[in-house]
Amino acid sequence: MFNKFMRMFRGVSSGHGVSDDRSADAVFLLCMGELPMLILSRDATGWSLRYTDEFKTQDRVSPLVPFPDVEKVYRSKEIWPFFAVRIPSIARPEIQRTVRSEQLDYSDVAAMLSRFGKRSIADPFELRPQPVGGRRVAAM
Repeated sequence: MFNKFMRMFRGVSSGHGVSDDRSADAVFLLCMGELPMLILSRDATGWSLRYTDEFKTQDRVSPLVPFPDVEKVYRSKEIWPFFAVRIPSIARPEIQRTVRSEQLDYSDVAAMLSRFGKRSIADPFELRPQPVGGRRVAAM
């Protein structure tokens, strides 16, 4: 209980990830301008990440340092810190108000990315939610 309480106030933006991630299936596209680079997805087994075919055939933009192999499908039980930093800490009063007013579940990392993760001051990329199984991931 104490660990859950501390995670709530620390927030996933601390880079520690969320071990009790309650995310439903989700898909996101990471873009640099008009170039679709990565497909980030969440399912019952965890998170996966792969480069798009469009990215693999271009030669202007290098692969991201944390994900150097463009042919590999990366897998993790927790969201990678590269994406977690896009979710603001729940300790911020304005984030608490938004989570409450929009009835969001802060432990649903995919919903938090969808709501808050479109842009980051840490990088020039845009994270765009994609339709999943006939439904659209909540707008950012």
